Amino acid sequence: MKNLFIACCLWCCTLAHAATDWFTVMGDAAKESVNTIEVDPTPVSVTGPTRILRVRVSRSEDRVSWDGEPYRSYVSDVLFDCPSNTARYLSIDFYRLPAWKGEPYLRRVYSQDEPRLMQFRDVEPNPHLRIIRAACHTSTITNN
Repeated sequence: MKNLFIACCLWCCTLAHAATDWFTVMGDAAKESVNTIEVDPTPVSVTGPTRILRVRVSRSEDRVSWDGEPYRSYVSDVLFDCPSNTARYLSIDFYRLPAWKGEPYLRRVYSQDEPRLMQFRDVEPNPHLRIIRAACHTSTITNN
């Protein structure tokens, strides 16, 4: 019984540790009628002047991606190239529902040959440059 209790405690700690604390740049994840953009402040990786962070977006209404894919929200891995002050999507998991509900229905992976810049079309005020500055101007970030 004691071993079962310890195993349950470890499992619960693992779940709590695995939860992501998203930083809300704009919007409100609880309100499906607004554009919401959030960043996971813990980098996926840091290599010299580049970093990869997770960014998620929930749109106020149905949208269509560059590739003609309908979506309402997505979670992405974004490569921040600090010397060029740009950010591009490496991969995107698209959801048909707002606020990342349900399972993603489509995953796109983008190569350097077909870059998709992180720009948040039709979002005002557009926070893409602010996110790039914040990701790149943190000299204390290290890779875990």
